[in-house]
Amino acid sequence: MRAPACSPRPGLSLVEVALALSAGLVLVAASVAAFRQVQASARIKTAQAMVGTIETNIGMDKFRLGTPPPTAATPSPYSSSFGVQLNRDSVGKPYHPEGSPEALPLDPVTLQNAVLPYDSTASAVPLASNAPTPQWDNPVFLSPGPSPGYGKGGWLYDSATGAFRINLSNQDYPAERPGQW
Repeated sequence: MRAPACSPRPGLSLVEVALALSAGLVLVAASVAAFRQVQASARIKTAQAMVGTIETNIGMDKFRLGTPPPTAATPSPYSSSFGVQLNRDSVGKPYHPEGSPEALPLDPVTLQNAVLPYDSTASAVPLASNAPTPQWDNPVFLSPGPSPGYGKGGWLYDSATGAFRINLSNQDYPAERPGQW
């Protein structure tokens, strides 16, 4: 009599399971990396839009007042007090709608809302739109106050010119160049 033929056993070998698991992990890692890149890009685009909105509203207040609005709280003939740090213009409207009546909104990149007042009189060239890298990366501040420090998040405001920027360094974000928004 002949011995019965051996049939392959059902199931997967350990090597097959390891290969399937490693392929799955590679796909998950690639997906997570792509998601984080898209998320970071979205935060930068949101920050650009916020800077544009706030700069536009500062410009309207500058037109209304004849001078850029102050950084800190100042009494106004139209409202109790206003200033860029308060997120309130001279007629009591917010510079950005997502902020509270007491502060600008958090910047979407670092989640800070401190405002560093820039001193354009201490620099050879005032901070303005499309500022060159050396000027942007070496600003002179009136007082750093309780802020995280230059390039570490929050906002940057020059009350002499009305220039408003996110407090990110061109050196830390070379592809986005925050100093040229």
